[in-house]
Amino acid sequence: MSPPDRASPVELQDWADRIEAGCRGTRFDPSLVRVLATCDSTQDVARSTGPGAVVVAGRQTRGRGRLGRRWIEDLGTGVAISLATRAEAVDRLLLGSTVGVLDAIRAALPASERGRVGIKFPNDLVERRHGAKVGGILVEVADDVAVIGIGVNVHRRTWPEGLSAIGLEELGAARGYRRIDLIETLPGRIANALGADRATLVARFVAAHLPTGRRVEIECGDRIHRGTLESLDPTGSLRVRGDDGVVRAWPAGSTRILSWEPGGDDCARVDPPGGPMI
Repeated sequence: MSPPDRASPVELQDWADRIEAGCRGTRFDPSLVRVLATCDSTQDVARSTGPGAVVVAGRQTRGRGRLGRRWIEDLGTGVAISLATRAEAVDRLLLGSTVGVLDAIRAALPASERGRVGIKFPNDLVERRHGAKVGGILVEVADDVAVIGIGVNVHRRTWPEGLSAIGLEELGAARGYRRIDLIETLPGRIANALGADRATLVARFVAAHLPTGRRVEIECGDRIHRGTLESLDPTGSLRVRGDDGVVRAWPAGSTRILSWEPGGDDCARVDPPGGPMI
């Protein structure tokens, strides 16, 4: 098991320099990069810093997920980063940031393994064969500021019982791969994706959505429904064929996939025509 790369003060300064370089020419401001040894939540620091901010923590102790869920403390083995930008539609920000993070993760893996990682609606990056979680994205908008929070598993670790997760190290990232190697690419990847038109983002999201065609359990309001996910429009609806054979459309804005039946090694096609946004 590789030890987590617990960055020293000197290494954290190197992180800052590399992240600042990655922000140049994007919507994110190199002068608003903040690299902290530890903090409660990078989301809160990014919001208080304002649009253009990029906040990274060597260790985050009170991260949060979608709908107020707590992000599992990463013990210095994963990436915790928040990027602030001018507010716009939440669904578009989530589409763009998810596609951008997916591109960054896939670029960290050998070509033969890149198709192992895809998307699970609405905000997870998951592994194809077992459905293990690789990362997650949270978008929070208040007033005129949107904050994109990203958590990605990098190094091996022991996960809490009942949690299925996997890091880039286990997925085949190069020997010696460190968290900063991913972090420095995220501002550019996300900025490029957010600059794409909605149709392109939807097509990229749908092409990478692993639960499509598989059995799922979804939650919409206080209802649980099971069946096969026939199709997904992340800005419209999820169409699920129930056990009674009837296809029903569930609104994307209020539906989430609780679980799905993963499997398969079809990693041949990673991107639709046009390729990743780099």
